[in-house]
Amino acid sequence: MILSKRKAREAAMRALYEIEIGHTDTESALAVVLEESKLVPELRDYTTMLVKGIRSQIAVIDHKLASIIKEYDYTRIAAVDRNVLRVAAYELLEVPQIPPAVTINEAIEIAKRYSTAESGRFVNGVLGRLLEDTPKANWDPATAPAEEHEIPEEEPEMVIEEIVVEEGSEEAKVAARYGGWKIRSDNAE
Repeated sequence: MILSKRKAREAAMRALYEIEIGHTDTESALAVVLEESKLVPELRDYTTMLVKGIRSQIAVIDHKLASIIKEYDYTRIAAVDRNVLRVAAYELLEVPQIPPAVTINEAIEIAKRYSTAESGRFVNGVLGRLLEDTPKANWDPATAPAEEHEIPEEEPEMVIEEIVVEEGSEEAKVAARYGGWKIRSDNAE
């Protein structure tokens, strides 16, 4: 069974972001992200392959993406969106066993999670146009290299934690500042 590669894609996006924005070298950014991500070995390897592959072909990838986004300066796109696009573009161009629909859907979800709701639509549009110019444009699973299907990542269940604080305490004052918190007293009728 193959795990979802979403966490590996997210880790790659974060490493690329750190390289671009933090001006960190590739190895250092990868080391930090892999340590923080606590990925299983297979996903660590996939993250490393993505980051190193993208870094080795960044000029080609950026040129292809910029040529699609003619109406806007590619360098002015939000760094998160740009790096989500880079990860997906690399998969579309260089990872033949992953279906293009999986790559695009994962990129949309990552963009929505780390950027804005509009980023998902933007990423979808750019990658849809990029797909037309890739070997995966006429994807046929029968002729594609074999890989087990990814298991979609489930959304984590939201946990609501109830903390009891003493009325009038410093903790109660801090809690009262946050919207949506209900402050109740055991003395309330």
